[in-house]
Amino acid sequence: MNRKTLAPCMTMLLMVAASAGALAQTAMPKTREQVRQELIEAVRNGSIARGEQDASMNAMPMAASRARAEVRAEFEAARQNGDLLADGESSLKLNELHPSQYPQRTVVAGKTRAQVLAELAEAQRTGDIVAAGESGLKLNEIHPGLYPRAAMPVFASAPASQATR
Repeated sequence: MNRKTLAPCMTMLLMVAASAGALAQTAMPKTREQVRQELIEAVRNGSIARGEQDASMNAMPMAASRARAEVRAEFEAARQNGDLLADGESSLKLNELHPSQYPQRTVVAGKTRAQVLAELAEAQRTGDIVAAGESGLKLNEIHPGLYPRAAMPVFASAPASQATR
């Protein structure tokens, strides 16, 4: 900065600092009674928790209520499919504990081994694999010169040199 611009900048900075200090001095501090009344009102309208019971009530959002018939139908479907937890400490569902007593679930076909290996080879070729460590970056982000660049999308605009033609 040169001297011509330094002096006006310093003057403006001092004026702003002085006005901020003046505004802070004009605001009257609250009395103890005003703070006490604000606290009582906040507890009354629920914006502040009071005690352990209030804190636990405020922490859990209320779920949307469902009709009794809907809940019973959902329970009945879970009972028929064996999706209820079995008794005891196994933490297994009934259909996992006794699979012959419940209908088999339909298995969605996944990728074949060849498809997975082809995907892996492509990811290794393009560096689209997360690098070791805690950075969370992919190899092609860490070492962009080692991997081929991704193809430009069809809808991308042309470079500025071609747009003027």
